[in-house]
Amino acid sequence: MPSQKNTEYLIKTIEDLKTGKAFYFTDFTGLSVKNLERLRRDLNKNHGNYLVLKNTIGFLAMKNMGFDEATIKQLFIGPTGIVIALKDPIVLAKIIANQKTLKIKGSFIEGDFFNTEEVIAFSKIPSKDILYSQVVGSLNILGNFVNVLEGTLRNLVYTIEAIKDKEVK
Repeated sequence: MPSQKNTEYLIKTIEDLKTGKAFYFTDFTGLSVKNLERLRRDLNKNHGNYLVLKNTIGFLAMKNMGFDEATIKQLFIGPTGIVIALKDPIVLAKIIANQKTLKIKGSFIEGDFFNTEEVIAFSKIPSKDILYSQVVGSLNILGNFVNVLEGTLRNLVYTIEAIKDKEVK
């Protein structure tokens, strides 16, 4: 029978995890307290949290939320910390991928499991702001191209009208 303290800890952990869109599982072995605090500040600025959990509590919380039992069992081996993305998961992937002493075990992003290599690949995707600016830039180029085509068509129409006027005279 679990103790009241562990039951309350599990309930609180489930509540903390339910707010997340994505979960990155990490091994924090070798991460100094100073670097851990810096990591937590960076994550908080970018709408994320970092939880260090007992493996049993973390496993039970994720299982309770409906995640695949076999997959989460592999993630809760050794020291485990969970990065919880509250908004944009890509930004947090960039932050944790840049931590040299933090080892990424895997992640669940919007319910789908991704391994370490896939998380590192996510971290190389440009941020939303950069992608938006690239789209706007592309639209500007497209607008310029339309103006060039419009000008060419206008010149063609003027040329045809000039030829027509010349033949009429």
